[in-house]
Amino acid sequence: MGWLRGSSKGKEKALFRTHRPPFRSPEWEVGRAVQHEGRVYRVTRWEELRPVRLRRGGSVGEWEVWGRQLSKDEMRQEMVDAAERILGDGDQGVAK
Repeated sequence: MGWLRGSSKGKEKALFRTHRPPFRSPEWEVGRAVQHEGRVYRVTRWEELRPVRLRRGGSVGEWEVWGRQLSKDEMRQEMVDAAERILGDGDQGVAK
């Protein structure tokens, strides 16, 4: 039950579990901002868990994605950075 720890703002919290490995989940890589259950978190780490046994034999990997809720200032900065990335992408490939 250790994955239920740290529910208060600013502390690390287990966000969810997944069977997709980190290298196949760039949208959840460490340092990225993600929305989860109506709040925005910064992914802080991935934790590999024991493989899950399958009923018909074999197993599949399982990971826990941890994050820390963003403050209002961090949210503002994240939005500014995202807007700059969007506006910057529009200039690529345009001849001047």
